[in-house]
This record gives sequence, structure tokens and C-alpha cells, in this order.
Amino acid sequence: MNTITLPVTWEVCGFVKVEAQDIESAVEYFNKNSDHIPLPSKSDYVDSSFALTDKDSGFIELYNKGE
Repeated sequence: MNTITLPVTWEVCGFVKVEAQDIESAVEYFNKNSDHIPLPSKSDYVDSSFALTDKDSGFIELYNKGE
């Protein structure tokens, strides 16, 4: 039996606070600045979101080279 490394992803849901005049401005600010907004300190796993990142065996093989 071998141990194979598989790439996986999952989702979490949380909340962030931004300062803005209204909801539309807050959404616009978020969309323009999401790379610089810290991740929420509290988050919850999104049910059924755990999945393989890629099912291509050639891609998965890259994760297993040299192990």
C-alpha cells in the first residue's frame, strides 16, 4: 500500500467589517481591496465543500514526486 498526496480545497464562511457610507460602497470597497483585507478570525466550514482540487492524475503525480 502506498501513501499518495492529494491536493484538496474547502470553503469557510466568515464576516469582515469595512468602513463605508452605505452597503453599495462597502461592496465596491471590498471588491477593489479584497487582497488587502485580513481574513476573518472566526469562520465556519461550509458543509460538503471538501473536494479534490484536481482529478488529473498527471497533475497529482507532481505532488508525489520526490516523496
